[in-house]
Amino acid sequence: MFYLEEIVRGFGSRLLVVDDNEEITEAITDYLSTDQTIDCEVINDGPQGLERIRNDKFDLILLDIAMPDFSGWDILESLKNYGIVESKNIVIFTASSDHKLFDEMKNAGIKEIFKKPFSIEQLTELIEKYRPRR
Repeated sequence: MFYLEEIVRGFGSRLLVVDDNEEITEAITDYLSTDQTIDCEVINDGPQGLERIRNDKFDLILLDIAMPDFSGWDILESLKNYGIVESKNIVIFTASSDHKLFDEMKNAGIKEIFKKPFSIEQLTELIEKYRPRR
């Protein structure tokens, strides 16, 4: 017997948000909780985020660059050392406007930059862009 949740999960998206700003991550999860086709996990700590990215598969990873102690850049460098940046759909989640830094990140293997602040429509479009097609 199939349960509705298992069916929905089979056609849904897995999203990981790694950001130390709990207000932002809470707003994202509140919004996404209305969509049963999106499984959203939040990590508010850089080292824990790195481990989740390394050890699990997500359709989209929103990674904040400006986190204390262990930044998103540190996560990218670690993933690059493991040789797995390019195999992940990592989108940098930032309020920065440093285009030189953006170029460095793209050269490191990220897919794109998602600027803060953002609208719900922009977030929805981004998630849809990386939603698996089955």
